[in-house]
Amino acid sequence: MTTHTPEELGCLAGGPARAAEVALSRLIQAGLVRVSREGVLSAVHLPGRGPSTPLEAQILSGLRHGRHLNDVVFTAFSSPEAEGLRGHLINRRLLRRRRSMRPRLYPWLFLLTPILVIAGVMSAVAPHLLVDFLDFGPPLTEFPFWYFFAAAVVALVWALVLKARDPGRLRTRAGYVLLKRARRRVTPQDPVGAVAVRGLRGRIGGVAVAGMFGLSAVAIATLPGRETTTSSSCGGGCSSDSGCSSGDSGGGSGCGGGCGGGGD
Repeated sequence: MTTHTPEELGCLAGGPARAAEVALSRLIQAGLVRVSREGVLSAVHLPGRGPSTPLEAQILSGLRHGRHLNDVVFTAFSSPEAEGLRGHLINRRLLRRRRSMRPRLYPWLFLLTPILVIAGVMSAVAPHLLVDFLDFGPPLTEFPFWYFFAAAVVALVWALVLKARDPGRLRTRAGYVLLKRARRRVTPQDPVGAVAVRGLRGRIGGVAVAGMFGLSAVAIATLPGRETTTSSSCGGGCSSDSGCSSGDSGGGSGCGGGCGGGGD
């Protein structure tokens, strides 16, 4: 059975910034990073302990001197390590390389539906109007009027399916299903997993995720507050649901160049 790391889930849920939050929370949980009430982070040397992922290593290497929480997250999600995580998710077909074009199609299908209905009515009641007002009216009158109504139904159903299944994030259907399953299973007993699916600004089971790591409201307030899983970097989005949107419950972090948010 294929497993998925919290960083991968974070990138799928809220982009590379969420993945950076996951990596940072794991370091805090392991005692490798200390956070002041003002949100200043500093590295803690513990013999025999160290980072377990490239993104964790990137964060830890930048904490030789104290840095603010938002600065650490911003630097991490724009790092080569975050880009590598995105590439890994693309190879596993959990993210797309580019945003799906299908969301640009369904608005036109919604527009086409009433046009087909009107054409069907005109074909049944006054077919000569199609000839008078449309240059291509004569070939249209060769079709039975109910063809237009059938086509309208097909266009409407197609548009509804595309809108529900693919709102344009970089997450693939497999990535969406994986994230949805993870959201159902996460509990307050899994703090790092809670960060992955809800973000440090979120809540799980009525408990503030940030509080699980001793982060103050002052520190969390410095983080970006808008989900961007629909951004060009992740899904979804690096997706979202949030930029890359649509947001996860409790919000999340912004999404820069790197990984990709609900429901393709």
